[in-house]
Amino acid sequence: MTDHPDLPGNTSDAARQTGLCRGHGRTMLMALRQVVDGLPGAMLGALVYALWAVYANRAAGPEMAITVGAVHWLASTLLTYYGTAIMRRFFRRGRSARQGAVLAFCGGMGCTYAVLWGVHAAIGTPQVVMTLAAGFIPTLLFCLGYALLLARTTLPSTASAHA
Repeated sequence: MTDHPDLPGNTSDAARQTGLCRGHGRTMLMALRQVVDGLPGAMLGALVYALWAVYANRAAGPEMAITVGAVHWLASTLLTYYGTAIMRRFFRRGRSARQGAVLAFCGGMGCTYAVLWGVHAAIGTPQVVMTLAAGFIPTLLFCLGYALLLARTTLPSTASAHA
């Protein structure tokens, strides 16, 4: 195995400094990945988006705003939970961890906004762009962070094994 800090399992000084060696640093990354992959984490994260959706649609009246918020919470929860599975699938299509991370990021963003736009169009959300705009940066950061987490916690041979 090469002595490159970006490859999980390395024991070089550079790998230890970046937390990528076997042991504590890798264990922490794997624990983070389990939290991110879990349903409670998805539900909690979606709550922030739901509250924004209620606020963004408040001018349409309380019933519509609450309906939009509830639907957005459900959609965001499911998207986060299943989105990580989709991103893992895209990641495995890459020939390298770097390519897998790019595919995971693009696939995650594309799937997320295709679903959210479709759901809000179907329920007649008055302010679709405004509803989705506030979540763009957090979604971008989540997809980027999760793609990088996949690259850091997936063994090199696993990244391309299912391509």
